[in-house]
Amino acid sequence: MMEWFFHLLQPGTLALLIPILAIIGVFGNKALKAHHKHVERLAKINQGIDPDRE
Repeated sequence: MMEWFFHLLQPGTLALLIPILAIIGVFGNKALKAHHKHVERLAKINQGIDPDRE
């Protein structure tokens, strides 16, 4: 039943899985930061503030 989980915990599988998850995490973090910055920029524009003057 939980054989897949024990297979994930094998050193060979973890050696491949950890770097892949780290790369996905870094790109996901950068994407979220870019999205947040974009949303803030749109909010400033909607309030009549020129975001490029700052």
